[in-house]
Order: sequence, then C-alpha cells, then structure tokens
Amino acid sequence: MGRKCLSVILAAMMAFTVSAALAKTVEPEGSWNAVMAGLTVHATVGEYNEITGTFEVTMYEPDQFAAEAVEGLAAGDVLLADGRAYTVREMTKAPDGEPMALTEDGMEIIFDRNEDGYSARYSDDDRQCMHAFRQLHLAPSPIIIYEDNSDPDLDAEVKVTEGLEEILKIKAEKEENSIGFDFYATTVTLSENLQIMKIHQDFDVAQ
Repeated sequence: MGRKCLSVILAAMMAFTVSAALAKTVEPEGSWNAVMAGLTVHATVGEYNEITGTFEVTMYEPDQFAAEAVEGLAAGDVLLADGRAYTVREMTKAPDGEPMALTEDGMEIIFDRNEDGYSARYSDDDRQCMHAFRQLHLAPSPIIIYEDNSDPDLDAEVKVTEGLEEILKIKAEKEENSIGFDFYATTVTLSENLQIMKIHQDFDVAQ
C-alpha cells in the first residue's frame, strides 16, 4: 500500500472520529425526553411489538389546577378532569372541607389543596384524576423487572419477576382476567436512554 493511499485512509478515519465525537441527539421542540429519562411515571403499558422490540407506552400525569380556577368554579362551568369534560351542577364542600364539584352526570370530584394549587380525585374510590401527556414506543431494558404489589392484603410481600419473556406472560394473564397494566395502578421507571427498567403495579379497585 502506497504512502498516499495510507494517508487518505488515515485522513478518512480521523474525519469519522471527529464526526462521531461531535454527534448529537436531535429532538423535536417541546420534547419531554430530557425530563423523562431516569424518572418514574404513571403509564399504561400496551402492546409489545416483537418486530420493533418495543412496548406502546401511554404516559400520564396528575391533573393540577390553579387555586383561583377551582375557587371560582360555579354551576354551569365545564371542568376538564381525568381527560373528560364535566359540566358542574353545584359546588359544595367535601367532608374534609375541601372544595367538591358535583357534576351533571352524578360524579363527585374533590379538590385537594397543595403548594401549587389543587389536585383532583373522585369521591367514590379516591382515584386521582390524570391526563395522558405522551405516547412512546419504548424498548425494555435487558434487565427489566416487574413488581406486583396488587394484593389488597397490605401485609403481602411484593412479587418480583425478572425478564421480558416472563413479564409478557403476566401481562397477558392480567389483560385477560383483570385491568392489565393500566395507568391508575401502574408506573414505569425509565433508564437514562429511555428503556423500561421496571414496571410496578399497585392495587386498584377495578382489578
């Protein structure tokens, strides 16, 4: 191999190395990826696609309302909570003194005060009102685990299952006999590169 040819190859290798070092991740504006990495969020874990090796994951966050908006609610107003539009029939107080909206279709939504305003929950089952904010197709981590804390017995031990194959079996069984991996009772923990490291499930009144 001549010196000139060798020089060309070395120059190409150096250019590739510099290019790789300068490589960056490009995301759409408003992307949640940066803040989602490494976090635990409520999510519905949907279909697993064997071709792409990813789960369809719909992520949810609790509804949060400004204090003045809740305290100004009145009959006839429309309240958007839990991803649904409710017409307020009457505003009253819950037993604990917090504001409560009685809706035209018979729902009772209690507002709990916090440092940022109010969160909301249903009076009949204390389910927190949430809304979907993003749907992603995410791969499982090679060391993915599933934690089953859905036993209503508070003294029951959490059951831990390791590995995608076994978790898919549990998922199929729960979808057939229960609520599946539904966001009310399910959270996912993501790695820094947005792989699913852990699926955790608590008890839910609908299971």
